[in-house]
Amino acid sequence: MAGGADEFIEADNAEAIITRIEHKSLKIETLLKQYKPVEALKTALEGTQAMTGDERCKSAHWLVVHRAIMAIKDVDGVLSSLDPEYYDILMK
Repeated sequence: MAGGADEFIEADNAEAIITRIEHKSLKIETLLKQYKPVEALKTALEGTQAMTGDERCKSAHWLVVHRAIMAIKDVDGVLSSLDPEYYDILMK
């Protein structure tokens, strides 16, 4: 029974993470509309320490990061100017 309870807690945690990712996505869209793609990328990369092994969370997070990256015209320039912590998160 303990395994079932752990899975239930993990599912609740995954739902909470997906909700945070959805809110983050709205913030990123606002930044992109304001022509702030670098801030959008940094916002997309923040808070990834709380990610779980849940595939839905990974997929939702990747979509947000991908959206921010696709809005950047000079990806090489932005990547070279990122703080090491953001660059490390992106490479993971």
